Formats: sequence, structure tokens, C-alpha cells
Amino acid sequence: MSDVPLRRLSLRLAVLALFALALCAPAGAATIVRLHANRIAFYYDRFLIEADGNVRVQTSDGMTVTGQAFTMDLRLNRFMVAGHVHVDSPSGSQDGAALADFLSFNRVYFVPITTEPDRWTFINGDFKHPVKGLVMPGDTFYFPDLAHARVYLYARSAVIGAQAFVRFGPSRVALVGHAYVPFPSYYLNFSTNQNLGANSLAGANFDGTYQFAGNANAISAVHVRYDTVNKAYLSFEQHLSSKNAYAVFSLNPATTTSKYWNLLLDDRPSKTFEIQTFTQLHTVQYGLGQPFQAQQVTNVQLTQALKRAFLQGNYQFFNASLLAPFAPNINAGAINAFFPYHPSNASLGISTSDEQFGKLPFFERMRFGFGFQHNSYGLQTIGGVPYTTIWDHYAGFTIYSNPIRIGSPMKRFTDLYLNAILDKQRTWNSTPHYIDTTSTTFSLSKTFNQHLSSYLMYNVNNTGDYYTNGLQSVAYAPFVPALNGSSYPGYAAFHGQATLRTLSLGATYTNLDYFTFSLLARQHKDFPAPIPFLFPLPPTNVLGQFLYPNFLGQPAFDITGDLRFRLNPHMSIDISRSYYFNYENLRWTPQFIFQVMQ
Repeated sequence: MSDVPLRRLSLRLAVLALFALALCAPAGAATIVRLHANRIAFYYDRFLIEADGNVRVQTSDGMTVTGQAFTMDLRLNRFMVAGHVHVDSPSGSQDGAALADFLSFNRVYFVPITTEPDRWTFINGDFKHPVKGLVMPGDTFYFPDLAHARVYLYARSAVIGAQAFVRFGPSRVALVGHAYVPFPSYYLNFSTNQNLGANSLAGANFDGTYQFAGNANAISAVHVRYDTVNKAYLSFEQHLSSKNAYAVFSLNPATTTSKYWNLLLDDRPSKTFEIQTFTQLHTVQYGLGQPFQAQQVTNVQLTQALKRAFLQGNYQFFNASLLAPFAPNINAGAINAFFPYHPSNASLGISTSDEQFGKLPFFERMRFGFGFQHNSYGLQTIGGVPYTTIWDHYAGFTIYSNPIRIGSPMKRFTDLYLNAILDKQRTWNSTPHYIDTTSTTFSLSKTFNQHLSSYLMYNVNNTGDYYTNGLQSVAYAPFVPALNGSSYPGYAAFHGQATLRTLSLGATYTNLDYFTFSLLARQHKDFPAPIPFLFPLPPTNVLGQFLYPNFLGQPAFDITGDLRFRLNPHMSIDISRSYYFNYENLRWTPQFIFQVMQ
């Protein structure tokens, strides 16, 4: 089987796995509560649901309750119905003044209307044999005080999955202030299922998430997004989850010609073994018409936990064109773009667990591994020899300290803490080439009070790019750059060994409620020294941030301010910008980095 059909087959298998996971997902929460009323109000900041007028409650254990008023605390997982209560259960009917269902404890407390005042308790769904006169919790029939609370959502129906989710019917949602916007439905997940929190979307400056459907094991969401590259656009994301697996599919952006179709799959067949895949299909197309450009990348990762280590294998392949070579495209009115490249790489490595040096506050972990890279069109040419496959193996270690206190343990806000990290690795290649990397970091941190903290950090990154068999001078021939009428003879000393030194001073102020401001000042002393306009600045992501933190040609000085404040209990705004002190005529970053977070 050739490479291209193999890659297409893997993509189809990944899609089939998504549907298989959806079919295998368990049926939802343990208890389902269906609520109908003339008016349902949801208080987001307190996770309370209040309802009044023709209240009707149906539970998945066969109980139906009607009344005048309803309240439910989603965190405490209990609800109450009061006022002319009528209960229908598999054991019959009964009128009463109030009913409270403590779902987590399988207990229903009821005040019946009988000739003599009484209180009944139904245990484990046994409505035939009420326990009469049992002492009840003091707040069993308590209505919360909502005099100063703000309603986030109004509806007339809701489906509540105990300790998992709530899905409202047609709703009016307060997006800004007291302006309520109608929605056909509204879903909110509040479970502890971390699998539903997996994300396959790229970053954005603004993301307004509308979850319109879901249950305890699935979420369907439309995202209204904005970033500096794609501007305003829509995206779609689908989450599916089972006990030991999950899948996330997204189309992002969905309303531009350049679309990314993402599929993230994760399965844990046992407590010690995990399989994770990520597949991304990039198409250039008008709407959902025939693409005139398509690429695919897939990464497969296998992780096996050992007694004091873990073993991890990775395989990645990329296909630069999934379309027929140079075929006409009826939608684009042009010839399909075709690129024949399909490189792949694989690695297998083992990392040890953290081990302490005796009783000292220092720990170490080691890593070893090997792998290969392959591209039939060539990876590298060294000494006139082209290489289509390069094997490599590596060995490395990390030594770090726990925070070491400098000062008296009796003084809460006056102590200094010292942290240190050393990381070193060598990678050998099947070509006459090896790479050494060393990173050393020391930091001092101090908390002045409950609002203000600061740190001082010094980091040194060494990278040595070495070629053997006398090829070092070929790969790094002496070079004296001349730019804007100035020459830089010191650069001729660079032969592939770079040292990046960074001194950082940071401080953060927070009022603990809704406001945080941080300031970071850095000085870079690098070799080779930053020569203006010689080293291009690295590309940025859609947020305007550099894609990697360390690079040759960093500005000698920079300072960054970041402001984050909370608009409401579930939305924050983060604004940051950097100043580069006129390096390469660059003062401020081109734009503010602006992000709205939920």
C-alpha cells in the first residue's frame, strides 16, 4: 500500500472511531429531572434554578410533582417544590405542602396533608413505605434569599442531569447588562468530567460560546470568534465522552475559505495505557464546495505507565496534498494546487519518575529515546550527500529543586523562596551531526502581602549544533554581516554554538476579586548578539504572540504589561502589550493582545 492511500485510510478510520465512541457513550446522568413552569429563572453566579407558576417536575425514577414554586441548588444536588403539592409515584398519589428531594442521598422529604401533622421520608425510592416522623435536616424546606441576585436566564422548561448538566428550552439570556437575547435552547455543563473539557480549537482574541445541545456525555457548541488574522468568524465543536475515552471534533474557522477540520481522540483501555490521536485536515474551499487545496497531518501517541517511569511512542505524518494532481476544479475555476511532499517521523522514549536526592530538596528525572524522520523528497544535504531518512537517539536529564525558603517560617509575607532547574540533552543523528541543549534557571520569589507578589529570574539557554567529519566550517562558514552601512565582524565568531541569557523581573498585583495587573521587564544578553534586521522576528499566532519564546535576535530589552479584569462571574477580559525600546525601529508590539475569556 502506498503512503497516500495509507494516510487517507487512517483519516477514515479516525472518523469511524468518532462515531463508534458516540454509539458506546453511556446514557447520561444517574437522575434526570424535567422541569416545566410559567417562569424559570437561572442565577449563574449561585448555580440556582428558581421556578414559579404551574410547576411540574418529572424525575427519571418515576415521580411526578406539581406545585406553585420550585428551587434547586445545582451544587448541593437537591430540589424543593412547595405550595399545593401533588405527588404521583409508582405507589400512588398524595397531596402535601412541600417536597424536598436530596438526590445525592436518595432521600425524599415530604410534608403530607393528613388529619394529623406529620413528616414523611422516602428512602431509596421506596414510596410504598414512608418513614414517618423521622428528623429532617434544618434547611430541608429552605428558599434562598435572592433579593440582590441577578437573573442570567429565563425559560419555561429545563432538563437537569444530576451533578452533570442543565439544558434549558427556548430562553432569554443576559449577554450584556440587563439586555436579554432570545436563544432556541441553552446548555450548561457543571460536571467533574474532565474529558468534556478537552479543546480542539486554536486560540482567539474573542470567543463567545453558545452550547445549544448536550447531555452528561456530549456537548454541541457554536463559537462566535475573532482574531487578528481571520477577523470575525464562526466555529463548531462537538464533544463526546465515555467512561475511559473521549472525542472532540471541530471546524475552525467554519465561515472562511481556509478551514481546519480537527479530530482529537483519546482512549484509556487500562489505568496504565493511553492512546491519543490528533488529525487535522486543512482545506481551502468556498463554503462546503469542492476544495482546491487540502492537506492533512495526523499524530498518534501511545503512553504506557511503568513502575517508576513511562514509555511513550509518537508517530506523525503529513500529506501536503490530498487532491488529484493538477485536476481542474469547477468551483475555483482553476487547477487544484498539488504538492507531493508527505514527510513522517516517529519516536519511542522512556522517562523516569521524579527521584529525590536523599533528604535534600532536589529531584531528578531522566529520559532516553530514539526515532527517525523520513521524506522521500529529501530532508537535508550534508557535504553534498542528500538524506531522505535520518535516525536519531537522545539522552537527557532534569534536576530541579522544591521551593527553598529563605527566612523565618513564622512570617507569612516576608519569606523569599529559591527555585533552581537544570535541563540537559544530547541528540545524535545518523548523519554526521549532533545537538547539545542546556537550560539553567534560578529564581527568587516573594509575596509581600495578599495583593502583591514578585519574582526575579535568571535563565541561560545553550544550544550547540555540531557537525563532524570536518563539516562544521561548511555548515557555519565565517560570515561578517553588513547592514545599513555598518559591519559586524564579531559575528564571524559564531560557529553554531548559541547562548541566550535572560534576566527577568516580574510583579503581580491582584485585589482577589476581579482585577489583576502584572508587569514583566526582561534584559537579553545573547551570543550571537542581536544585530538589527539580520535575524527576522519569529512568526506570531492569531493573538499576536511569538510562536516560541527563545530565538536569535531578541531585542536587548523588553517590558510587558498585562491587565485582566472580570466582567461578570463567568467572563474576563485580558489586555497586554509589549515595548521593545526601538529595536529595529520597533517600539510597541503592532497591536494590543486582547482576549475575552469565559
